[in-house]
Amino acid sequence: MDNMIMIGGGSQEFIVTVESNTAIHNLLSSTEEEEEEMVELTVGGQACEFPQQYIVSIELVEFALLQLLTDTSADLHWEITRK
Repeated sequence: MDNMIMIGGGSQEFIVTVESNTAIHNLLSSTEEEEEEMVELTVGGQACEFPQQYIVSIELVEFALLQLLTDTSADLHWEITRK
């Protein structure tokens, strides 16, 4: 099964979601519990609100892509929701 990798945002704020047949993985900015502060981010030309913990830097996006596409180990934190 191929994973579907979705990256949204721009400038300095991005979200990364990876979906498979069995789970949805959201890249997290940190492992610490944060308040449910919402951030407005334009994804696919539409302004949406996302929890602050899902907003990551371009560097984290690059590390996530390397990990996903080359099976490279990276110290990333993912929220996993089983389907």
